[in-house]
Amino acid sequence: MIDLPSIGLAQFIAKWYGPPDRPMDRALGCDHLPVPLRAWHDLAATYSVPLLGIKRFLPPADINLRNGKMVFLSDPADAIWGFDPRDPMSVYEGRLHGDWVKISEPLPEFLIHNALGEAVYNAPFAKICDSVENAKVTEILAPMKEVAIGAWNWPDSRGHRLFMGPNVIAEVGPAISGGTPLEDSSGYSEVQVGALTPSTLVHLDEIPGIGWF
Repeated sequence: MIDLPSIGLAQFIAKWYGPPDRPMDRALGCDHLPVPLRAWHDLAATYSVPLLGIKRFLPPADINLRNGKMVFLSDPADAIWGFDPRDPMSVYEGRLHGDWVKISEPLPEFLIHNALGEAVYNAPFAKICDSVENAKVTEILAPMKEVAIGAWNWPDSRGHRLFMGPNVIAEVGPAISGGTPLEDSSGYSEVQVGALTPSTLVHLDEIPGIGWF
């Protein structure tokens, strides 16, 4: 297992997206944010490319209290994440019209987890299959190690797992069909693999019976 704290966030971002291409000035309006989130905005401000593939960090000036939590991240639907202003290292997951649920990961680890997951969807080269036999998933993940992440309800409450290897990240979750979990997904998983080089994905085409797209 790869522990989240062992992954240097700035180093990972530099490897995945290249070196910063903007001056290292502080992001504006971050003084009210906890240090790890402030550091993320400072880091993101040094890149002209987005460091996210699906979710979006709210601009610091727009991070305000909602149902007792400071909302700092959202997805295109109604999922939101916030920190507790009385305990800024605690992260909560919720919906626009729902209750908050505390995540087991403290804020620094949450930010690393999020960056890894987003990198899968923001990769320059990718392979995706929404229904892979679990026996073949093991072969797909052979060059990688699992990352010890905490449980999120997003994007599916049945849980997703992350794996990393040299120049590659994979996310494995429940098999889906038409955007919803399969009624009988036993024995199958959805797999998305993102890589920095096309050669990293060559072995995936050699595994028979997988309809990559």
